[in-house]
Amino acid sequence: MIKRLFQLLAWLMVLLWMSTIFFFSAQNADVSGQISSSTTSKIIAEIYPGFDSLSPDEQAEIIHTAELIVRKIAHLAEFFILSALIIIALLFNDFLPINRAILAVLISLLYAATDEIHQLFSLGRACRLGDVLIDTCGAAIFATIYLLVSKIINRKNKKASLVKGGGITEF
Repeated sequence: MIKRLFQLLAWLMVLLWMSTIFFFSAQNADVSGQISSSTTSKIIAEIYPGFDSLSPDEQAEIIHTAELIVRKIAHLAEFFILSALIIIALLFNDFLPINRAILAVLISLLYAATDEIHQLFSLGRACRLGDVLIDTCGAAIFATIYLLVSKIINRKNKKASLVKGGGITEF
């Protein structure tokens, strides 16, 4: 019963995160651009000493250049988190770690594609294959980290099992 409750909660977290991604994709280009510009300005102000002393034109040029990078990192991070949440939800099933990782990347890829199509219906937004690839890379990065950690844990469990004579469990 408790396992089912945690599994349901884990899938609800996946859906909540997908809804968050959907919300940001539904914003028109002006709103999305303002958020990106504002976020980029704050990041640059923190990491670039003397940024405030630059002319407004110089600041705008730096922000414009950095904004693309910040937007792409945001795409990567959104789907890194989505992949993590999907893998956590799949921990409640009897899948091998590799199958969890593959499913997480595939679900993330499908959601990334539908998210880009969804953006076609948001004023001033576009559907970009490059963004789907970046999103999928974010998902794949988490899945790879998960597989590496899983392998390390399973090796330690196997060694401990051989010493104690017990069974091996999969992470």
